[in-house]
Amino acid sequence: MSGVFFLLVLVIWIYIAKKMSGLLVSNIKLGTKRKVANTVIFIFIFITPVADEIAGRFQFAELCRDERNIYFDEDKLSGETVLWTGTYTSEIKNKFIPIMERVTTWSDINSAEKLIEYKVFIAKGGWLSRFISFNSVSNPYTFDGFCGVKDELMQLKNNLNIEMKYK
Repeated sequence: MSGVFFLLVLVIWIYIAKKMSGLLVSNIKLGTKRKVANTVIFIFIFITPVADEIAGRFQFAELCRDERNIYFDEDKLSGETVLWTGTYTSEIKNKFIPIMERVTTWSDINSAEKLIEYKVFIAKGGWLSRFISFNSVSNPYTFDGFCGVKDELMQLKNNLNIEMKYK
């Protein structure tokens, strides 16, 4: 049902954007200039509801590329048993869309020394996604809003023969 609602909203928005762009170029006399201006204005109007999400996508991709890492000491970690010691989440400020940084730490089961720390990034959608919130979810419409280290963590676990336990 939400898919049908989404298509309905999309069709209505295309109609509104087409009418608005036609209205804005109605005073232009020449046919070619009018068509080009109409197309450019239509595209601009059409993407406006997700423009913050499009800009946020680039910020999110940069965070994922630069900050998504696993920090560990290979010498101390090899063959050890580690205990999950916690996860804390904070919002990254000054971004086009809400982006959360989730930092998880694992410590030595005996000494409580931090041996593994990694970051995961989670993005919410733009204002349109949060306003409509299909199925009570406000994920981004234009990109995958999750950036994690699951595969790298499993590879590290297997390569260094680490046993991971939860409290």
